[in-house]
Amino acid sequence: MRKLKTLLNKLKSADFILVTLSTVACSAMSFVFSVYSKSIVPTFPLGIYSTCLIVQTYMNYAQFGVLNAYNRDYPQALGRKDYDNAAKLKNTAMTFMLLIYLAIFIVFEAWVLIRYHGTIGVDQYKTYYAFGYAMCPVMILLKSFDDMSNATVRMNGKYNKSAIIGFIRTVMALGIGVLGLKAFGYYGLYAMTASSAILGILLFHKDSFKGAKLDFDLSYMKVMILGGLPLLINSLIWTIVQNVDKHVILTFLDTDALGVYSVPTMGFTTMVLVPQTISQVFYIKVSHLYGANQDEKELLDKAGYFTSITAVISGAACLFVFYVMPIFVHYFMPMYTDGTAATQILVIGVAIYSTTMLFGNIFSVLKLNKSLIANSVALCIFNVIFSSALVVFVERSINMVAIGTGLSYALYSLLLIVKLARRFKYSMTKLLINSWVPMIAIVAPGVIFYMMFDNLYLAAVLAMFTALCVCGILLKLRFSK
Repeated sequence: MRKLKTLLNKLKSADFILVTLSTVACSAMSFVFSVYSKSIVPTFPLGIYSTCLIVQTYMNYAQFGVLNAYNRDYPQALGRKDYDNAAKLKNTAMTFMLLIYLAIFIVFEAWVLIRYHGTIGVDQYKTYYAFGYAMCPVMILLKSFDDMSNATVRMNGKYNKSAIIGFIRTVMALGIGVLGLKAFGYYGLYAMTASSAILGILLFHKDSFKGAKLDFDLSYMKVMILGGLPLLINSLIWTIVQNVDKHVILTFLDTDALGVYSVPTMGFTTMVLVPQTISQVFYIKVSHLYGANQDEKELLDKAGYFTSITAVISGAACLFVFYVMPIFVHYFMPMYTDGTAATQILVIGVAIYSTTMLFGNIFSVLKLNKSLIANSVALCIFNVIFSSALVVFVERSINMVAIGTGLSYALYSLLLIVKLARRFKYSMTKLLINSWVPMIAIVAPGVIFYMMFDNLYLAAVLAMFTALCVCGILLKLRFSK
């Protein structure tokens, strides 16, 4: 009985596990929806959908950093047990976001009506564009409040509840999305995301917004904007970085190629979601730790410990996507087979980067805003140079875009390690051992087996067995310390 109680306590303390499992399940369902959509919607309309998603992504920055300031300062306020300030942050952020996104909704819908007047219902593709653009302010309003709700629940320490609700709402949204695709084709592409956000807001409301009230304190809004603006700029640069490959495709290739590139994008999202979720949970934990102790060395040590766990899981996730995506594309998305090689190339580069996500968050925790922005600008420059140069001078294909993007993320990851080691006089070797080494030890044998054997299934079995052995050894070494 005592052993069972001890085990339950350990599982409870390792709350990131349930969050990660829920994220994997939700990612799998989103993956299924994405695969199903590609069996119904051709590449060109999907390219239109991808273009509208880019617009929606940039529209997110109309909140001027208020949400960024909230996500950084709210957990630190909780760590200091300053609950009045935490409530003030929540109320102000909620009020500002509601005002700004309602204004955007009115302006943007008017623009769509003027821009596509006379073509809606007449030209099919322009109608697709009009519908997609019209959905942008609606989707970003819903998604912003959904993200804030979910983040608030986690920052309040209710990770497991967040995981359970996240799983339930994704199951329901998947059903709605599939029915929407069956009934409406292209228009159904927006159904899963919209319904997931609405369900999230409703289900998270009790633990996130209950008791919250509108607060029109303009001076405090200004403080939050000024505090969050550097983070917003950094995030905006990140968004540009994440869309450089798409901009390169639209500039040098075409919308149809962007539709095909949705397969590598899907692989990117699937691979990075698990380590990203773990990193977000650990980010909250190290924010609490630093808010309570203000100890930089302890912060780096704890970040290294969490990073080693993230690196092992990143390696496993990369190997999974590397082997599974070609199979799924071949059997379920035959219109998108040209995107298979680009997917495999991209996930390897992104896997290297994902091991150092928490290292990047350290700059945010310590409010090193100049370094934070400089890091992101460097990645943006890397991505623009490599992606554009390879497409222009080597080959005009999405494979070159994937190589350039993957290489950029890997160089950025190395830059983070070098800057942390120099700034805090920390061991670079230790940082590499905690991040790159576990991931490479898992992924490298799998890629070698893939290239050596014509039989994909034999290579996958060998890769899985090797990965399990390496994971076991690495985790034993880590937790035996």
